[in-house]
Amino acid sequence: MPAPSPVLESIVQSLNYGDLPEIWRVPEIDRFSQHKTFYDYQRRALENAARALYLYYGKENGWQPIEPQEAGKQRKQDFAELYGNEIAEFSINRYESHADRRNQKHNPVFKILAEYITPRGDTIPYGRLINRMCFWMATGSGKTLVMVKIIEYLHRLKRHRLIPPHNVLVLAPSDYLIGQIRRTIEEFNQSGLHVEFVPLRESGRMRQGRLDDAVTVYYHRSDTISDVQKDALTDYRRYEHDGKWYVLLDEAHKGGKEDSKRQAYYALMAREGFLLNFSATFTDPEDIVTTVKKYNLEEFIKNGHGKNIYLNESEYQAFKSRSEELSVAEKTKIVLKSLMTLAHVSRRVAELRGEIGRDDLYHLPLMLTLVNSVNTDAENASNDLWMFFQILRQIAEGNIDEELFREVKGELLEDWHHAQPLFGAGVGAIVGMDSTSMRDMNVADLREAVFLSRHQGALQFIRHKESNKELAFQLVNADRPFAMFKIGDTSRWRHEFLVGFEETVALKEHSFFENLETSGITILMGSRAFFESWDSKRPNVINFINIGGIDAKKFVVQAVGRGVRIEPVPGNRRRLAYLNPADAGALHRCHDQIGPPETLFLFATNRTAIKAVLEGIAAEKSGAFEKLTGFETSERPKVNGKDMPLLVPEYKKTKHHVATRATFALSDKTLSRIQRWFERTSDSVFVVRDNLAVHQMRRLREMVEQRKHISIRPEKDYIHLPFLQSRLISHLSVDARSTDGLRELDERDIIHFREIRARLESHHLSNLNEKIRQVAMGDVSDDENRQLADKYVKGEITRAEFEALSRGRSEDSFNGLTIRYIAEHYYVPIVTAEAGKADCMKHIVKVESEVKFLNDLERWLEDHNPAWDAWMFSKIDESLDDVYIPYFDHSVNEYRRFLPDFIFWMCKKNQYRIVFVDPKGPAHASVHARIDGYAELFENNGECRVFSTGFALARNVTVKLVLFHPDAASQQAERYAHYWHDGPEAIFA
Repeated sequence: MPAPSPVLESIVQSLNYGDLPEIWRVPEIDRFSQHKTFYDYQRRALENAARALYLYYGKENGWQPIEPQEAGKQRKQDFAELYGNEIAEFSINRYESHADRRNQKHNPVFKILAEYITPRGDTIPYGRLINRMCFWMATGSGKTLVMVKIIEYLHRLKRHRLIPPHNVLVLAPSDYLIGQIRRTIEEFNQSGLHVEFVPLRESGRMRQGRLDDAVTVYYHRSDTISDVQKDALTDYRRYEHDGKWYVLLDEAHKGGKEDSKRQAYYALMAREGFLLNFSATFTDPEDIVTTVKKYNLEEFIKNGHGKNIYLNESEYQAFKSRSEELSVAEKTKIVLKSLMTLAHVSRRVAELRGEIGRDDLYHLPLMLTLVNSVNTDAENASNDLWMFFQILRQIAEGNIDEELFREVKGELLEDWHHAQPLFGAGVGAIVGMDSTSMRDMNVADLREAVFLSRHQGALQFIRHKESNKELAFQLVNADRPFAMFKIGDTSRWRHEFLVGFEETVALKEHSFFENLETSGITILMGSRAFFESWDSKRPNVINFINIGGIDAKKFVVQAVGRGVRIEPVPGNRRRLAYLNPADAGALHRCHDQIGPPETLFLFATNRTAIKAVLEGIAAEKSGAFEKLTGFETSERPKVNGKDMPLLVPEYKKTKHHVATRATFALSDKTLSRIQRWFERTSDSVFVVRDNLAVHQMRRLREMVEQRKHISIRPEKDYIHLPFLQSRLISHLSVDARSTDGLRELDERDIIHFREIRARLESHHLSNLNEKIRQVAMGDVSDDENRQLADKYVKGEITRAEFEALSRGRSEDSFNGLTIRYIAEHYYVPIVTAEAGKADCMKHIVKVESEVKFLNDLERWLEDHNPAWDAWMFSKIDESLDDVYIPYFDHSVNEYRRFLPDFIFWMCKKNQYRIVFVDPKGPAHASVHARIDGYAELFENNGECRVFSTGFALARNVTVKLVLFHPDAASQQAERYAHYWHDGPEAIFA
């Protein structure tokens, strides 16, 4: 079975965000609060959420406040059909196995769901639970900000009666996470909608669908949701409210039997609403398939938002060659390697700070040691924490063999030299690790960096006066602690394992753990019980000691996610190479030294742990579409020594409301009903009840009673009149669009070539990337062109010289793909696919009509030379790009964006033309509305309008629309016939 992939993300990206009705777009999508704006990937997550909710609630004849009960089932069925067969395998069966069937042992999840959802025989189709979306976003990526912004978005949709007025419930598995969400809400409240964060147990007094300027959001611990009511447990049936919730889950997915039941409870609470699941780690296939935005650990690191990750190479190789357990001596070596690595990273950060003269660069490096057991007998070899502690003690007290130290150091330097990052963010040796300072390191240097004292000495422990979960350790000759435990209960350690150690009671009010970011602690030890619900930028080393078990993959990836955060300079959370020089300041001078603090090193003491690391990382990659590399923007053609400008139209909202130009479609039956409703209701009732202004009420009554700006369409029935009234008001309030001149294309307008992705085996991916790189450089099939290519790479000739000396077009192929160099295209190369060969590709040219157009264009250019001084063109991707023509779509009574498939630019003397080209043909239902939108903006009485600009090569600009049809003559009987053509010559005429 192929690895699951984020199917929902692919589904929603087929719908251009700008094509959503304006009222469905996220308000102020760039902004979270007064001091925070969203990164691009966070905006993409919000856009995808809006697309998904629109597809579920708003597309065509969407949700209405009063609708038949069957409408909700039909909505789920329609949404499920978008997945094709991808969700069939997730249906819930009455029996989990044949043995259960024979013994009549029911699947507990089936039993829970069947109380509310009628099965089909022995199964509950997963389509009945398809009203959900997952946000797979790495730790530190700001998914909590996205969650709170979505709360605002849901409130907006409810106010406009676009989705049901259900309340929002946030579920998280710990008080820490709930506190984090509360703090994020408090920050948001300072500059926007006021969100009240209220315990679920107060929901008995809730007002369903509160729609004023404040919104109540309920919260609860997800791990206490159950089917019984006790002090520590909450019976979901008390609060399920007929399934009418928008449930937001934060890290609330688990894998055990009891947790699977909880997943059923969450689904039931949202069965008439929607379930939104946020996590840094998804491993369950149904979560991956319903992921609406994937920005997981791999994406996070590849885009520079996190540290590079390296697994200790010698242990990785050892795992591949043998499978038996490591000996105690080998485990000791691994612990020593991790401590040496931590010492070197700490020294390098100190050197960087000293060289730049700033003590706020990067962070204080930390080692995180996660163990499987903490409280078994000290003599028991399975007490992992005790084993690690004993090695620390030996180094502290000077009981470490110098020869062993030198041997381990040599192995470690060799490991670093051959290290490969787990996510391919770089290759080869780790910059700044193979250094003189490391080669000269001795045991005293190690103690100074890690134990905070150069001199050996006994360990003493410090306990917090009010916490039994923490112990800190320091050398008796040091002035502060260097390490701490955080475990469930330290009593046994204090009374059994640490007998004879000097004990001190800390008088500080705050715990060591709460002060971890600013303390001098260099080693944090604990069990897997505390791997989540905290964030820090400090970890540079993670030890997994005897970590294993069936859920190790999920645990390892979540734990690794705790250590990837990065902040080279305050306020800039990306690796140095991704920062602007102005943001990085003098730190940019030290690019050859920043490898250590920008790296997370993983060490593991047994084969199971290494396997868990590798399988966990593989799970992050499973089904992923990898970004392709090698695409470059083309040099612009020159005319009289000047670059040809690439212009695009700008638009603005006019003072004239759209109702003066576009009608609102209604059926005769609905129009009669709302006219009678208005006859029976006075203006004062509308104004007070619906908070309408007097001028709004006057225009609304004029529209309804005089049938002004209304067109009759039999299929446009509305059941709920208040809902229709809100849509009419929206229609009267929408501003029309007009052109606001022209501007130069910027880097945000055409971006899809940076997001071309493929789902391929790694060796095929490398092969394809190499072909793209070679074609982008031109034809390198002979020795002369290879030499030219080498000169270009070395900077000995410019791009323009290379293109002038080499052939202007070249081509290669790969598994049904054609990779072509077309010098006149905005980026090179351009990738096209044969029919049926593009399932593994995103954002290439794969629609049959578009591929045919490119082939026809190339053939035409072989025999013709366009009669223009210069020209260029580009593909437009309707899901990602921002070059469009606005038009009014009567089917939804909203403005939408028409993104033709190609845009051409051409100039001759001071005449300049923009040509939008769409080769899809007239099949699209709204093609005439799109033509009308173009004509309204760019024509006067059938003639192209002339726009003036200040560009020397574009004094007079016209904008043209060319549509293609294989039999253009057949369109002559139509009113729009002159827009249709059957050959590329029309573009250049």
